[in-house]
Amino acid sequence: MKNSIKSIVRATASFIIVFSLIFAGQASGASSAVNVKKVPRNSNIKKISPTGFAGKPDLKVQMVKNLPKTPSAGLNPSLIDITVKNRGTAPTSAVCHLTMSIYSVDNSGSHIAGNSLMSVIPPNASNIPILGPGKSHVIRTLIPILQYAGRNKIEGVINTESLQPGEESNSQNNYYKTYFTVKHRPAPADLVLHNISLTSNGQIKIRISNSGNAIPDYDFARCGVKVEVPGYPIRYMLMQHIDTNRLLQKPGVPVGTSNKIYVSFSWPKTGIRGIELFSGNSYSVKVTLDHDHLVMDKNRSNNSKTVTLSP
Repeated sequence: MKNSIKSIVRATASFIIVFSLIFAGQASGASSAVNVKKVPRNSNIKKISPTGFAGKPDLKVQMVKNLPKTPSAGLNPSLIDITVKNRGTAPTSAVCHLTMSIYSVDNSGSHIAGNSLMSVIPPNASNIPILGPGKSHVIRTLIPILQYAGRNKIEGVINTESLQPGEESNSQNNYYKTYFTVKHRPAPADLVLHNISLTSNGQIKIRISNSGNAIPDYDFARCGVKVEVPGYPIRYMLMQHIDTNRLLQKPGVPVGTSNKIYVSFSWPKTGIRGIELFSGNSYSVKVTLDHDHLVMDKNRSNNSKTVTLSP
């Protein structure tokens, strides 16, 4: 009788243990929100990332691009585009940070004492979003006017402290550096607005020349013309759309010289840049060349005129 009771107790205990294990497994499976694929035994993947993907992310600076490629000292701010790519096999689990500094250096790469040192992108900038495998992100940064001509170094690091410990497959490639040259500022141009008149069909017509030195490509591509007429929205147009043959970009000759080159342009009456003047009215028209001062111009007093036009 005692042996029968012991057998029943053992069987009951075994049933309770097995039932508990099954229930715990079901509860655990129900609460899991991440569907992680099983890694084969012969796989080189050694870890499941915190994002639930097999593999690890690997952030690296893929490209650094200066705009313009060779900026001029003491002239205008410029841009730097930095492309960061996830070269790994899993997405990152958090936003990361890229830093950037610029130094004046000699030919050996050593910093030049007393010259510019700028921390253009400070730490903890949160400028790299979560990136999936193979995805890239471009960080565009405006850098101040560089005062010193010569060689400069860009360097920085991808700060991945926001990721899980050991999450990234290769943290040794988070540092980056590259070099670019700042050229001496160009000799100044001299854009001249000669006159503002009306065409036979009532369009505003302007006549322009360059009496100074050549204008660099990057500056010419960005500079523009502004037209102001009371009662109308201020209108702008790029110089390269006004002077499609880029005649004003070339070195000029003094005003009054026989071979002086002029560019004439009739402002459109319609469209997003249009200004339509109606007959029977008088209008005060002000035109300004290079209104944002993007071109190095030796005489800005001849860049603007205001006239009264009556169609």
